[in-house]
Order: sequence, then C-alpha cells, then structure tokens
Amino acid sequence: MTSDSQIFDIYSLLLNLPESDYFRNILTTSNMEVGVIKLKKNQQDTQQPHDFDEIYYIISGNGSLDIDGTKNDICPGKVIYIPRKIPHSFQSHSNELIVLYILA
Repeated sequence: MTSDSQIFDIYSLLLNLPESDYFRNILTTSNMEVGVIKLKKNQQDTQQPHDFDEIYYIISGNGSLDIDGTKNDICPGKVIYIPRKIPHSFQSHSNELIVLYILA
C-alpha cells in the first residue's frame, strides 16, 4: 500500500457516529468524496442536490429513495447512480439503513 492509499472500516466509523449526525464523510479529495449515511427507522435525510454525480450502495436495511419526485424501494445490494443536481432523499423503513456514497 502506498502512502496515499487508505483502508477504512465502515462499521467502526459508524460506531463512533454521534447520535445527532446521520452521515459521515470518510474521504475527501479534490476529485471525490466518500462517506456513509446511517438513518434510523422512519428517518429521512435532508441532503440537497449536489454539483457532482453520485453513486450509492445500500449496505444494510430497507427503505425508499425519492429521485426527483419518484419513490423507489431500496434494499441491500442495490447500487444507485444519481446525476449531478438531481433532487433525491433517502428514508429508512427498517431499524437502520446504511448507505455508502461516492461523489465524483
């Protein structure tokens, strides 16, 4: 592994996520941002459209993702692409919804 490489343990990061926060950035570079979202049952995220394309990977839990007014069911294993500036928001239907995000 080079000095610029990094390995992250998502579950350890989530254990230290303050109750008042529902997301944590784990890597920010000049070209990309990576992090995790952790929503409790019936919690909805409050993000605004981004100036970057986004990839989401559902790690655990079930919920819905509203993409520009269309509600989509989501579950573990789903990979979602959202083009930049498209309104979207997650809502958890299970006890916990955990999502990995990559903005680039």
